[in-house]
Parts: sequence; C-alpha cells; structure tokens
Amino acid sequence: MLRTAGGIISDTLKAYGVTCVFGMEDPIHIFHTLDPEFVRIVTVRDEKHAAIMAHGYAQATGRPGICTSTFGPGATNLITGLLEAERSSVPVIALVQDHGLAVKGKHASSAMDHERSLAPFVKAVMRIDLPEQAEDVIRKAFRISTTGRPGPVAVLCPTDVMAQSVESGNIVGDERYTHAPATRSRPPLDDIASAAALLKSAKRPILVAGGGSIISGAASEIVSLAEKLDAPLATTMTGRGTVADDHPLSVGPLGTSTGGRLGRGRVANEMLAQADVALLMGTRTGQICYSDWTLPGPNTKVIHLDIDPVEVGRNFETEIALVGDVRETLRDLAHIVTSNGAGDRPDPRPEIERLTNEWLADFEPVAASSAQPIRPERLLSEISALLDEKSLLVTDASYITGWAMSHIDVPASGRFILSPRGTGGIGWCLPAAIGAKLADPSRSVICMSGDGAFGYVINELETAARVKVPLVVVVFNNATLGFQRHWEQKVMGSYRECDFLDVDYSEVGRALKCQGERVTDPGEIKAAIERGLAANAPYVVDVVIDADATAPIVGFETVLAADAAH
Repeated sequence: MLRTAGGIISDTLKAYGVTCVFGMEDPIHIFHTLDPEFVRIVTVRDEKHAAIMAHGYAQATGRPGICTSTFGPGATNLITGLLEAERSSVPVIALVQDHGLAVKGKHASSAMDHERSLAPFVKAVMRIDLPEQAEDVIRKAFRISTTGRPGPVAVLCPTDVMAQSVESGNIVGDERYTHAPATRSRPPLDDIASAAALLKSAKRPILVAGGGSIISGAASEIVSLAEKLDAPLATTMTGRGTVADDHPLSVGPLGTSTGGRLGRGRVANEMLAQADVALLMGTRTGQICYSDWTLPGPNTKVIHLDIDPVEVGRNFETEIALVGDVRETLRDLAHIVTSNGAGDRPDPRPEIERLTNEWLADFEPVAASSAQPIRPERLLSEISALLDEKSLLVTDASYITGWAMSHIDVPASGRFILSPRGTGGIGWCLPAAIGAKLADPSRSVICMSGDGAFGYVINELETAARVKVPLVVVVFNNATLGFQRHWEQKVMGSYRECDFLDVDYSEVGRALKCQGERVTDPGEIKAAIERGLAANAPYVVDVVIDADATAPIVGFETVLAADAAH
C-alpha cells in the first residue's frame, strides 16, 4: 500500500490504540491522515499545555500520551511539559515538525537544533530521515517510553520526509508497549529474601509508597504486605492513593509540605522517625517528602526498591538495594513473609490512632470554620466530602499540593490524585485535567488551582469548552502569590509585589464559553461544586479564600532563618 510517511505515523498511532492527539495541527502530514472516527484531535492554545494534556491522558490510562508541535518556538514551548513528564516517569511521545532536510543549515525560518534543545528533557530524541523509517521509529518511541522508568520521547518529523510516499504493509501495534510499565524486572531472589528477613526482624518497620508504586499498579500488594507485617504505611505525595485513609495502618503523606501543625503529614513523619526499618518503594527520595533528607534518620535501616538503579540508594545509606518493579518484587517478598511468618512486634495501631486524633483535634475546628474570607481547610473539607473512588483530583503545585495531599481523604486504593511533583511548577492542573478527562470520561474530574497558577492556563478554558470536556475547576482565590508572599514575610519580615487585582475567575470562564460562579460564603461551597459536577460542561468555581492562610508546611508557623531556601 502506498502511504506518505505522515500517513504511516498516523496508522501506527492507531495501531497502538491512540485515541487523542494534543497539539496545533503540525506535523501537518500526520494530522491530515489521522482517522477522525478513531482519533480525537485536541487543538490547544499553547504547546506547553499539549504536553501537559498528554501527561494527564497518560496518567489516567497508563497509555502513552501524544503531543505535537511545529518547529522552533513551538518545540521549545513543549519543554516545560516534557520535563515534568520526565521527572514524574510518565510516558509521553512528542511529534515535532522539523525543518525539511533540504533546507537544513540554511537559516530557514525559526531554524534551531531540535535534538540539542529537547534532549535534556526526554529519554530519547529520534528523527525520521527517510519515509521507510517512519513505522520503526514510532514503534521504538513506544518501546522506549513505556519500559524501564517510563518517560517522554521526542520524534523529529522533517516536513519534506513526511510528504514522501513509500510502499508499506499492514501496520500492527505491539500490545506489550501500549501501556506502562511494559516490562517488569525483579531483583535477585537472594536480595528479596534478605529484605524479608530484615523486615520480619524489625520491631518498628514502616512501608513508604512512592509514585512508582502507583505507576506499577502495586497498591494491593503494598497494603497486603503492610497487613502481614503489621507495619504503618506512609506515602510520598505522588504515592498518595496507594492506600485509603480509613485503613488502620495508613499514616498519610510524608514530608515538609504536609507536616505542619494543621497537616496530616505530622502522623507519617512521626512514624517514620520512630522506625527501625523502612522499606522505600518506587520513590526518588526527594527533598520535600523526606524532610530535607532528615527522615528516615541515621538509626533507621533502609531497604530501597525502585525500577531505576540510579535512584536506589541515592540519598540514604541503604542496607538492601532492590532494583526492580514494585508490584512483581512485592509479590515475591510477600510470599516469603507469609511462608515464614512476620515475627512478633508491638501493634502500631494505637500509636497511629493517637497521633491521628491529635492532628484532628487541631485540624477539625479550622476545617469547620465559617469565617469569611473562607479558610482553605473548610474548602478542602467540603470538596473531600463530595469525592468517591470514581473521582479524580488534579491539583496544581505550591500551596494547592500541600493542602490537597493533607486535607483530601483518599477513599480507596488506586490512582486518585494527579499533581506536578516532578518539578513542582505552577500552571499545570487545567491542561492535565483536560487530558485526564478525555482519557477516562467515566471519572468525575475536579481541578484545583491557586489564582496565581490559574493565570498560566486560563486560555485553555476555551479549549475545554470547545472540545466539550465536563470538569470542575476550583480556583483558590486569595488574590496573591501565597507561597511567595508568606515566604518573604517569614524570611524578610515583609513582602513586595505578590498581590493581584480582585478578579472573579468564574466571569473569565463565562467569557471563554464555560459556566461558573463565585463563592464567598463557606455555606455555599457544597452546592456550588455539586452544580459544577452536574453541569456536563467545564465549570469554574471561584472561591475567595483567606490571603493569610498558609499550607501545612513545616516551619511556616514560625519565622524562618534569613538564609533559608525554598
């Protein structure tokens, strides 16, 4: 069959089950050959957001998300989104229109070295120099993106090559590489046995589930192991969702962003501090979740399990290193623990209950506050009460992450919260929510953003309206860059230019063909969000919150040292 290279790529995407492509209709020879009955084209307002939509799509399905761009500045616009995917281990494939081979090196319009520009932010950059290469390169992109530690791949598509025709046969996708993780390695059994022995001998073991645990689909194995060991189960922020919060061994999210006086992370941090053995699973052991790397402490023996050998033992002295897939490794580990018993140890449940009740005593009065402007804890409590296991919460970075991770109850094990923790960059949640909702329309999607972050992505409200994506956007509107303002106040004693005008973002939403309303009374929050969930359209709920309220960050209750760094 005679096909253009662009047509070969389109047919290969279809063979791999791709149902959405996010971009601006370049490379044109791909877009013009996509099957409109199978693939939905989502034209975005910024290529950065195309990469983020592909990220949300991938997280909601486990399938690689596809984004596209034109050459030059269109390609560089992708970088922020691709970097987040790379740091978050999310499979994304970027199809980048490159200059024709015939004009390379001639200073063509918007010419640049795409390979050098994109390479630091992706697992691989490939270019299709001949139409005969098109199918093999796309197949390789799927394979690289979904294996090992998943991540983004960029494919450069020169315009003149895309237009060339070549004979090609029947195109069939490789089912192994349509989802991540596509392959699942295991550590040596001797290492797994050593880890099992150390866990069984521990008096105060703890399990810590990172984002790799969610990627691996290991929630049931992790909860089962915690129950067999009678061990507390904590998560990192990206591991949130591994275990329901009402499980008696759940101690919540670790770290400085959730461990302040009103934060649920108080419980997890204390339990990790008490542990004599910690099993860290699918985690890069980053600064925030491990409290500036002070937890676990020097007297805690660490077992570190991760698919990426570069990450194992990166930041802590590691007693046992396990390089492998979390789910498959835990299946072997649990078999050994079951067959030999878990040993005798104190029941951690009374301590978990005590610490949880102490936190709730501080948190619940604020979460029930009727103050105006609205306390964010009240807003989070109202949102949490409306969520169930079919809900998907998409948060932005900064204060929103800390509030959501601490104050939203996880109703069941599984993918429940998406957030940009790879880089922590604001201006992410709306395009990610659009991608996730298009990937899995059966889930109710609520997007939570601060007004500062929302300013980055307002233009995509028009996209949500145009492609008819029903989701709820809750804007936490304190008319300021809250984190920056409070950080400056605590470190410098005052702040400078952090405040914004009083903007009703529901009005902005209506101007961009969405629906919405503003809320200033905490008693009206529940009804407003319920109207949004029932609207069958993108719906913006602009909630005016207290500008002096901080996220539950450790140390934000006291003045920080002048040389502190955030």
